[in-house]
Amino acid sequence: MLPEFSIAAEPICGSCKLDLPVGLGQLIITNSMVMMMVVMAVLLSVGLMVRRTVSLVPGTTQNIAEMIIEFVEGMIEPALGPYARSRFPIIASFFVFILFSNWMSLLPFVGTVGYMGEHHGKEVLIPYIRPATADLNMTLALAFAAFVLIHSSGIGSHGLIGHFKAMAQSSWLLAPIFMLIELFVIVSLSFRLFGNLFAGEVLLGLAGWAFPLVGVVFLMLEVIFGLIQAIIFTMLTLSFASVAIGDVEGHH
Repeated sequence: MLPEFSIAAEPICGSCKLDLPVGLGQLIITNSMVMMMVVMAVLLSVGLMVRRTVSLVPGTTQNIAEMIIEFVEGMIEPALGPYARSRFPIIASFFVFILFSNWMSLLPFVGTVGYMGEHHGKEVLIPYIRPATADLNMTLALAFAAFVLIHSSGIGSHGLIGHFKAMAQSSWLLAPIFMLIELFVIVSLSFRLFGNLFAGEVLLGLAGWAFPLVGVVFLMLEVIFGLIQAIIFTMLTLSFASVAIGDVEGHH
């Protein structure tokens, strides 16, 4: 059976649609949306469990959570300085959500269990669950949230007028061009993450379908690539935010 590779997420069933209020159309429950909800449920459950059992002598779960927090803090502090504490929750959320979305997409049954459908005249298996970060809608949403964080940090540092002046590099004649360049941050962040994860999904699907043993090797590599992509998205967001803030030494 041929694997199904589609850039657009597919509905998990023909009737999985919710009617929204008048004029807003329908909410279609897609296979990538299911994975997103699973990842969020797992992260929330683990977070609540760690919170209830936190102690001076940490267990395994608390140790792992503290390692992740310290790792993210190590990235944020040098980049944002005095703004690190207030921006930590959302930056850490980016890293943790992307990391576990990438890793959980490698679990059994993700992308391999589904229903039969037709694609370009061929019968294919359309999965019930597919990686959340292999959906362009998800990566665009993450990139837009990062964009808001970047420019809200700049406004907080310089004020509204000062931030726009800094973006325009004090050249109001070229300001529209610089503003357009800033919008490409959304494109850069979203397409980089989407492209790498979608390519990994295709590679694993083809390798697992045609060469199962080779697929195991690629599976191990995807564990590393999943971590790298989470770090890259986080570091790029921090770099853009640091530039927007400017000289943090002057804001103590």
